[in-house]
Amino acid sequence: MIRYGLLVNENNGNIGDDIQAYAEAQFLPRIDIICDREKLDVFQYKDGKDPVALIMGAWFMWHKYNWPPSKQIIPLLVGYHHFQRKKDVYKALKYALPIFTENYEGIGGQWFKDYGKVGCRDLYTCEVLDKVGIPNYFSGCVTLTLPKQKKTKDKGKYIVLVDITPEAEEKIRKIVGNKYEIRTISHFTENICGATWEERKKRTEEFLTQYQNAAYVVTMRLHVALPCLAMETPVLVIEAPIMNDPNRFDPYKKWLHYVKNKDFINNGYPEFDLLNGTPNKKDYLEYRESLIKTMTEFVDYCEKNKNKPLEFFSKISYTQEELLKWKVDFMRESLKKAHVESKKMHMRFQTLDEEMDQIPLRQLLHDRFYRKHIAGNKLKVLKKIKRKIFKKRKNVVNK
Repeated sequence: MIRYGLLVNENNGNIGDDIQAYAEAQFLPRIDIICDREKLDVFQYKDGKDPVALIMGAWFMWHKYNWPPSKQIIPLLVGYHHFQRKKDVYKALKYALPIFTENYEGIGGQWFKDYGKVGCRDLYTCEVLDKVGIPNYFSGCVTLTLPKQKKTKDKGKYIVLVDITPEAEEKIRKIVGNKYEIRTISHFTENICGATWEERKKRTEEFLTQYQNAAYVVTMRLHVALPCLAMETPVLVIEAPIMNDPNRFDPYKKWLHYVKNKDFINNGYPEFDLLNGTPNKKDYLEYRESLIKTMTEFVDYCEKNKNKPLEFFSKISYTQEELLKWKVDFMRESLKKAHVESKKMHMRFQTLDEEMDQIPLRQLLHDRFYRKHIAGNKLKVLKKIKRKIFKKRKNVVNK
């Protein structure tokens, strides 16, 4: 009998992941099990015999070696985003094993091909999959299908600023004055690993209801901007310097009121009325309707054949033995690369230690930045000193 899974990033404090899950959940007749995005390769529901339908719109992924998903999973590939690990070894500790698109090779890529075209969340992901020969198309993000939330008594009396820079916030406050209550919030929240879906759903609805009833929203977050489009709340996106993956906004930049942080600080953004809000563009509607149709048809198909066995739904073309051999080879290569990378990092830190020894402490403490922090923990101060030197020399060390 067909079962329904809901894709969730269990170990994370970014509410954007749960907003995507919330969008997918609205199409499911029920939720039989939560599927952890980072552990799909070892997923099993009960005895492993039932097919588990799963809408796979999400950001993929930290643990790329946990691929491909279990045979029990019957996917709908829409809203898929490829996360590209940074090639700069300097950031290696933050971005886990040195895997870029290797999980799309061999059986890892065959899994995609077995289940047809991949609906991509952004044009960047389309380009990545094109390069590795995986059929794809631009589907848009599943959050474009979000329903409107309940109306509250304070509707239109406040604006919401989500994770924008202090400079942008200050400029907005000067323009708005006392016309609206100004609420500042962040999408990075407490990590609720192990929470039930009902708990996650409640928290997600609290965020969405706040956006729904705002006069307008200003943000740097994709999963604030697209939900606002879906709920028809005016939204302005200010591209902040800390956005480490601006490719995620293609083609949404054209659909949104979108401005770079520096340009907004210097010149404002006349196209968006900060006193009254400016209605959103309508470019997204075509993709919203297409996504709704695709996800509805997927569930209808599953319901029509709900009593069919796993073999009826599964399209996997490789054997379990072939899969195991590929995974072993894949992990071996990944670990080799990780070993080489760790050696490079060790050599870097050795170089830094030698450079640190050559700089008189008096000279370091003369710097106003470090003098400001010297009253704190000495170890933290030394780390900041090292980081500063590290940044200055990282390009040279890379060579």
